[in-house]
Amino acid sequence: MAFSYWVLALMVVALLFWRQRQQDERATALARQLCQAQQIQFLECARVGYRRTDHAGRKGFFALYQVDFSGDGESRYQAELWLRGNRLSDFRLPAFRI
Repeated sequence: MAFSYWVLALMVVALLFWRQRQQDERATALARQLCQAQQIQFLECARVGYRRTDHAGRKGFFALYQVDFSGDGESRYQAELWLRGNRLSDFRLPAFRI
């Protein structure tokens, strides 16, 4: 019986890892698309963490990503990308030099 619980726990951990990787790939693809739409150079995308509410106070389970980009090819800026599940919740760009 205890072996069944260990197998179940291992399956849950594997599923959570798989879902997290899927969300990371989705965030990177969205960041690339959004940077291309704004005509800025995409540099990298990294998960910062998870939040129970987003910046506007909406409740849910949100993943926050930091997107690094360049507007002029020399400087580096950081934007925020918020995902709820695999759906884009918000993309916040700071003021940057073109």
